[in-house]
Amino acid sequence: MHHSGGYTVKFRLLGAVAADGADGELRLGPEKRRSLLALLLLRRNRAVSVAQLTEALWVDEPPANARTVVQSHISRLRALLAEAGAGRHGVGLTTAGDAYTLCLPEGLLDVEQFDALVAAARTEQRSTEVVGALEHALGLWRGPALTGTVPSAPLEAWRQTLEENRLAAVETLADHLQRLGEPARAAELLRAETVAHPLRESLVSALMLALFRAGRQSDAITWYHRTRESLADRLGVDPGRALNAAYERILRGEGAAAAGTDHAAGPADTAGPAAAPVGVPGIPVQRGRLRPAAPAPAVPAPAPVLSSATPPAKAPDRAAAELPAVDLLPRPPRGFYGRGTELAALGDALSTGPDGAIALVTGPAGVGKTALALDWAHRHGHRFPDGVLFADLGGFSDRPDRELGDVLAEFLAALGTAHEDLPPTLAGRAALYRRATTGRRLLVLVDNARESEQVRPLLPAGADSAALVTSRHRMLGLVASELARPVPLSVLGPEESSALLARVLGPARIAAEPEAARELADLCDGLPLALRIAAAKAAADPRRGLAAVTEQLRHEQRRLNHLAAEEISVTSALRISCEQLPPTAARLFRALGLHPGPMVDAYTAAALADLEHPDAAQALERLAATHLVTETDAEQYTLHDLVWLYARQLAAETSRAEQRTARARLADQYLYAGLAAAQCAEPGSKPCCEPPAGSHRPRTVPEFTAIGDALHWLGAHRETLAEVIATATPERTWRLVLTQWPLILRRVRDGWVPQLQLALEAAVEAGDLDGESQVRALLGWVLVSNRRLHEAAACLAPAAELAARADNQVGRAIALINLAAVHSELADHAAAGAGLAQALEIALAADHPHTTALALLNLARHHLGTGRPRPALDHALHGLALSTGTHSDPRRVLLHTTAGEALSALGRHPEARARLGAALAEAEQVGHDEATAEVLRALARAEDAAGHGHAAAAHRLRADLLSPV
Repeated sequence: MHHSGGYTVKFRLLGAVAADGADGELRLGPEKRRSLLALLLLRRNRAVSVAQLTEALWVDEPPANARTVVQSHISRLRALLAEAGAGRHGVGLTTAGDAYTLCLPEGLLDVEQFDALVAAARTEQRSTEVVGALEHALGLWRGPALTGTVPSAPLEAWRQTLEENRLAAVETLADHLQRLGEPARAAELLRAETVAHPLRESLVSALMLALFRAGRQSDAITWYHRTRESLADRLGVDPGRALNAAYERILRGEGAAAAGTDHAAGPADTAGPAAAPVGVPGIPVQRGRLRPAAPAPAVPAPAPVLSSATPPAKAPDRAAAELPAVDLLPRPPRGFYGRGTELAALGDALSTGPDGAIALVTGPAGVGKTALALDWAHRHGHRFPDGVLFADLGGFSDRPDRELGDVLAEFLAALGTAHEDLPPTLAGRAALYRRATTGRRLLVLVDNARESEQVRPLLPAGADSAALVTSRHRMLGLVASELARPVPLSVLGPEESSALLARVLGPARIAAEPEAARELADLCDGLPLALRIAAAKAAADPRRGLAAVTEQLRHEQRRLNHLAAEEISVTSALRISCEQLPPTAARLFRALGLHPGPMVDAYTAAALADLEHPDAAQALERLAATHLVTETDAEQYTLHDLVWLYARQLAAETSRAEQRTARARLADQYLYAGLAAAQCAEPGSKPCCEPPAGSHRPRTVPEFTAIGDALHWLGAHRETLAEVIATATPERTWRLVLTQWPLILRRVRDGWVPQLQLALEAAVEAGDLDGESQVRALLGWVLVSNRRLHEAAACLAPAAELAARADNQVGRAIALINLAAVHSELADHAAAGAGLAQALEIALAADHPHTTALALLNLARHHLGTGRPRPALDHALHGLALSTGTHSDPRRVLLHTTAGEALSALGRHPEARARLGAALAEAEQVGHDEATAEVLRALARAEDAAGHGHAAAAHRLRADLLSPV
């Protein structure tokens, strides 16, 4: 250090480019000055030529006065540093010939501090120190590096390099957290990064192993399949070796790491390298598996480095070529940011082959399709020396579509056809256009097309030409007949949204109110059109903070009204998309505004809009083709927040009576579907209820053929069903809650109490004794399982009598069984035994094998717990003989387990081991992790009793891996 005390100037590049002096942040000024300072800092203490600075300050060709502009910014920077007294501490900006050098002592740049901390972590011997150093290093980051700079090739290369180094540090930190026995913390860290970089396979591999070590094997496997599908859909590749290796280790159960208080640092225990070669930002290169690449893009990819003191390679000069003969492109989009993956996909799609190339950019209104296409065309137009043609067909605006004949006339005139030589008919002009484009190398950009028929006459005939089409529709005809390559465009992620706001407002506004900026980006749902409008409102009045704009948008009812600027608005963009829908799809979209959640399927859609199932499915497909809904799974769709708000506005315009009727149809749809799911999930059980008087049977109800499918449906619809229940009539409320009983029993500690209490209130209000009895029985059992014993006793006490008054003997027996469980937990074994004996007697009299087996199971557990293994074994075997015969019933697992434990207590160890082995096989077949863990613990106790300590330890280890962390 050359400074001798006091506060010196410090510089920040890991986030918004900034400089801090003794009196606060320096006013660096416009984007180009920040960009110039950033490059000088990145190449600190080395000469940077005017030519290099010029290359960094302009994306396209620099103006004639570029040198003067650079010198002006240099002068202003010198003045700023002098005003801050930087020279007293060794900071200076010197000139040497045609170059400038920023002299910077050590320790004044956050990038340098980050590199030093990462290097220090690399030399540490213990994971505790490594974690401390890396957490300090990552704490220096305040957002995407170099925010607020020009997106030029050199700075984009640096930005990518810095981000790669950050991700490598994140992966190393996560590895050492796991060495310290904190896999859940590592998984939380990795998940956030994986969401932002979903195709970075080293991140996904590390996340999978962390989740597995945290006991979340199913989540880990889900991430593998999600990434595999994304790689196939977006890049057309298979998972790499690191991802496959992690998946195989998890399947073999080899990913577990021992926990401890500290560990020596060593090679990372991951399925692959921490850092992969960089291609598209955030996407590792998949060597040998990509299709042939397009010519080098304007933004080069730097090689990965571990220290940002090493500069990235200089971008190659643009190939010298003649200016295009034709250029009809509008100006490049201002403030365009990100979209690296989609730009790379366009480059791949537009690599011309034997028949030319066609790329089709699709996405919802306001997502930035035109901006993406124009940005790519401006970057790569020089690859098409015969020209670039552009036409906006106006397919999604208030004005009429452009006539194809007029567009062809414009294209032909640009290609040199005299006006008097234009054929009068569309067919004649199309034929002349084909001849005029044959043998040429053209790029044709067709914007806002609605139908494939609009596009076909405009496609160039040359084999070396390419066409770039944008549309809100999927245009499957163009994909099928013309081999167009789809490039779907979705909303921006949180980082990209914040960066787009910074491009419009400047990094200082964002840095001043970071929380408001993040909330503003979230309220705009990642939609670029909404983000630009919100930013424009904030920019129009600099005195009004971002928090004021955010406050306006926070109110859902008025949010769309505020997302408007003169003739541009989110509402108008969505309105035009809806106006072009056929009647059935338009009717369904309006009805979706009454759906209580953004997830919908064809069954619930049919109920809301009063449609037949096939018509609803077809209408949903049409909405998906127009990008008003997004298909997330087979027949599962979601609406983005702003689209859902617009649908709710449309639904609010219908009468109150229509809204009530639609909501009642939806509640009945869920009621009938829930009853079917419960019956499939628990074969042989008695239906929990009959639909209430006045309900309407839906036209179509989902069919469930497997227990797993029924349980999956109940789990997938739980959140939406909770919203339906909240607005249902009392007669429907308690029934809708009870239909979830198979899921409740399997996830008994999963927060069901408030909803069951709501069901109890509804049953009491409706005056339904049977409903009240059943809800009390189920709620009581949940309270028992959650160790709320006195509440459970109070809840269950009247349940059996209520069931008897309702003449529901099965419900009466179940209520007694559950009350006996409370007595057992409270050590009142006499009351527990008496209640279970009465329940068995009632179940036998009702001739209901399912409930009889349940009573026998609980009696067997009671006898086993009170030291009577012989009657426990008899009751368990009797229960197995009465069971329904299916091997997917959790009660059979418990009966086998109880029989095995009784045999072990009787000293019949080989029989006990065989019986518990049968229980384990059935538990694994059911797929119930908690039940499997309980069987494994019973096996461990049995092996201990038999004197087999090693086998017991192995069973306990497996049980611990299955238990929730």
